[in-house]
Amino acid sequence: MRLPSEKKGWLVYAVAVAALLSVAGLFVTRPWDFTGWDEPELRISSGTFTGNLDSVLKAEGLGDAERHGVSSALSKKLNLRRLRPEDSYELVFSTWGPLRSLAITKDLHLYSLSALAGGGYGLSVEAVALREASGKLSGAITTSLWDSMTAAGVPPAAILDYADIFSWSVDFLTEVRSGDRWAMSWDYKTDPAGKVVAQRITAALYYGQETGRKAAAAWKDGYYDEEGQSLRSMFLRAPLQYRRISSYFTNRRFHPVLKYYRPHQGIDYAAPTGTPVSAVADGTVTFAGWKGGNGRLVMLKHGGGYLTTYGHLSRFARGLKRGRRVAQGDVIGYVGSSGLSSGPHLDFRVKLNGTPLNFLKMKYRSSGGVSGTGRRAVAEAIRRLGD
Repeated sequence: MRLPSEKKGWLVYAVAVAALLSVAGLFVTRPWDFTGWDEPELRISSGTFTGNLDSVLKAEGLGDAERHGVSSALSKKLNLRRLRPEDSYELVFSTWGPLRSLAITKDLHLYSLSALAGGGYGLSVEAVALREASGKLSGAITTSLWDSMTAAGVPPAAILDYADIFSWSVDFLTEVRSGDRWAMSWDYKTDPAGKVVAQRITAALYYGQETGRKAAAAWKDGYYDEEGQSLRSMFLRAPLQYRRISSYFTNRRFHPVLKYYRPHQGIDYAAPTGTPVSAVADGTVTFAGWKGGNGRLVMLKHGGGYLTTYGHLSRFARGLKRGRRVAQGDVIGYVGSSGLSSGPHLDFRVKLNGTPLNFLKMKYRSSGGVSGTGRRAVAEAIRRLGD
């Protein structure tokens, strides 16, 4: 059947309009309705915070209103003023512009912000999943323990832990020699980026030309050697981090200020003014004040009849006074040059029942030990590390 010419015209017009509406509908609905369509491609931007969050968002092209919305939503769970260079972020954008999500990792927590279909943002917080592992590391020293362990991949916190384990028996400032060797086994946890965020040294060895062989393994809350003796001594190796010993224990020393010979029954540790001075053992403050040529002086009474003194201080630790109990390692004052002194240093002395002792020649005194299962476990851990 043939249609009249006017009906043909209307049919062609209707088809054309329908096609145009269909095409127009395609372009109008595609950005907002992905039903039946593939997800749009994504653009991802990530990094760490060299500035604040607002500067990151602004650099990514977000407007004032959008930046304000993101910051307001995050502020409900996260203090944005405390973002640091070690904190990381990841921004996800649709290729056609809008922000899809923002993730911030801080203090082992993941803060996830997602754009909602109806506007605004949803926020969730969860603990970062950590990977547990264990291993062994070792190396030889050419310059310092720090340089050697860093080169082997030991993180700073673990290096400090290693030094703390042997702090009663090795002075890593004065007794380290080129060619000395170290080894450690450890359990550790890493975040998704592979950064070590927690660790515990399970066994440690140090082979020193000056110190000899030192060994330790963890048992409960302490470290012990193969004989079950605690690595923790009654006394620290030194009361401060010093640059050099400027005067040793002697019964005849020429005094640099008084200009005549007299006994010097202590150790002078040269160090910059303000260097923290620590108690070498648990004790009680019996004196904290000015004492003649000693200048600002602290006296501590310890168990077993021991007494230690710390002279020429620039100032005392806050709250330090007679009768106060201090623990081994507590800061009691700061290096100075008060009293009869030719320069900043610590005059440190030890007495036993009133008799002066040469601190550098005092024998190592363990603070305790373990036996039975503990001793066997420690010995086996040290043996495995040495294999």
